[in-house]
Amino acid sequence: MKIGIVGPISKDRMDDDLGSRWGAVAYSALSLANLLKGTNDHVVCLTHLSPEDVKEALAYLDHPNIIIPAINSANTEGTKIELKHIGNQERVSHQTLTMTPVTSAELKLMADCDYLILMPLNKTDIELGAVQEFRQVSRALILLDVHGLITGVDTEGRRYKKNWEYSGKWLENIDFLKMNDKEAPYAAGRLLNDQEDYAHYACSMVSKGLAVCWITFGDQSSLISWRRNDRVFWASVPVVNMGKVVDTVGCGDSASAGFIYSYARLNNPLWAVVLGNTFGSVKASLSGNDKFPSRPEAREMVYQHYGAYLHTLLDDFIKQENLIIHEVKENVADESSLHGPDGQYDHGTGYESGGHSQSSSAPRT
Repeated sequence: MKIGIVGPISKDRMDDDLGSRWGAVAYSALSLANLLKGTNDHVVCLTHLSPEDVKEALAYLDHPNIIIPAINSANTEGTKIELKHIGNQERVSHQTLTMTPVTSAELKLMADCDYLILMPLNKTDIELGAVQEFRQVSRALILLDVHGLITGVDTEGRRYKKNWEYSGKWLENIDFLKMNDKEAPYAAGRLLNDQEDYAHYACSMVSKGLAVCWITFGDQSSLISWRRNDRVFWASVPVVNMGKVVDTVGCGDSASAGFIYSYARLNNPLWAVVLGNTFGSVKASLSGNDKFPSRPEAREMVYQHYGAYLHTLLDDFIKQENLIIHEVKENVADESSLHGPDGQYDHGTGYESGGHSQSSSAPRT
């Protein structure tokens, strides 16, 4: 199996006096490499680096399960960002360098991948036309982290959120869509007021053709909608506590890695979000990105922290009780489509016990 990741290996300058670190694609690649260790499977990272950074970045990602295609870096630039923390979770970013766009020819080097994670930090990193051409030559299932497509950079290098341009065209060329609750309104192009609004939006994306739409909410349950045999379902998946929140940078990148690995193995969106949430929470408890769990360690974490949830999920499948999984019975635009039999909106599960508190200190995966 090959899992491709496309996007910047950003050189992030932190405000914690620890100097620079490698971020973005680096988090996903190392997360996946630890899960694939000891197998013949590989992570293939397609990126552009500045010439002066190539040697250091390649050494940092030197792993038997990571492949980085040879790209002529003589005339390319990488991504460089200065990050300033505001509190335990929020941060302000200042971009000093933007990656040279990935070309269509380069993206086609990934055509033999089984899965592809697109992780642009800016809309120019991976252009829509390149993805459209890739879709014609590859059967890879594509996960898009929308973050970079709803992010603009002003003339001073300040990054800001903006509405998603050409969202309809992007949706035609991907299978899985991931975002957090702060990004979702910009992806939707409208205000999302409450959890029910988010659920309607996720289900509407799936009803338009996506296989999965996944929205994360920091320390609260992730929301996922998926399609199976032309039927649309949705559920909430809890976030659990993996330790003290130390650093939330890279949580979303790590979560994407956990999701795609689990989906590739089990072809089950709920199990995929369980491992995605697990890796996002693990990253929040780490100051770097070199201590991600191995496959046996990740399995133990899931059994330890998600035992009750998984038992209830099994009952859902066997007894069809709709305790966790909910089907959209009517048109997704209909207000009643997400309500339970008693007419009340069901937020999903009550399994947050043992997870992060409802404070703002948890990761925005």
